[in-house]
Amino acid sequence: MISLSTLGLSPEILNALKDKGYESATPIQKALIPVMFTRRDIMAGAQTGTGKTAGFALPILQELSKAFVAGQHYPKAVIIVPTRELARQVHASFESYGKYLPLKSMVLYGGANLNFSGE
Repeated sequence: MISLSTLGLSPEILNALKDKGYESATPIQKALIPVMFTRRDIMAGAQTGTGKTAGFALPILQELSKAFVAGQHYPKAVIIVPTRELARQVHASFESYGKYLPLKSMVLYGGANLNFSGE
């Protein structure tokens, strides 16, 4: 296993991962995270529970936090998933991985009232 600390992630993200008990990168994370930093299109597949969400979320959070400017409130990333349940799960992951970053996120899906205070 490869340590998450060797993948170029910020101390804030590493602290959030440590809070969750994550220490080692999974094979999909080891493959995805470095490539995500190149900003190329990527298509990857792995079984449920292998860490795909962290594999794409961590580099997104890292890059958004580096470009953060206070007071500039507009969408900077959009994650599209096929179900409400998955949307909620992905949002929760972004919230927990980015809890020490100055970023905000929200989840939107069809067939429900919009509430801009989170969910």
